Amino acid sequence: MQITIPREELKQAIVEIMDEMGFEPKKTNEGKTITLTQFKKKFCPGKSIDWIKEEIFYKYKPDFVADIHPGKGRQIRIYEKEAARWMEKNKRKLPW
Repeated sequence: MQITIPREELKQAIVEIMDEMGFEPKKTNEGKTITLTQFKKKFCPGKSIDWIKEEIFYKYKPDFVADIHPGKGRQIRIYEKEAARWMEKNKRKLPW
């Protein structure tokens, strides 16, 4: 004997079970931008903002930084996913 459960009902049951067990959906950082302060906290704890600008942004001009010199009234935009990849790949080059 074979039982067929509609896909949507099965999907809903799985979501309910996962919720009951305390699982949360995977969060993605695709396309997400972070501030320079958030970047410092996440990727360079203990380093100053000036150090980050000099040793990473100005020296390597990474593509995860949208505007290294934003001017007055604007912030540096950093793409989190690309920043994470770049930092992982280049962490040994930096003078920690």
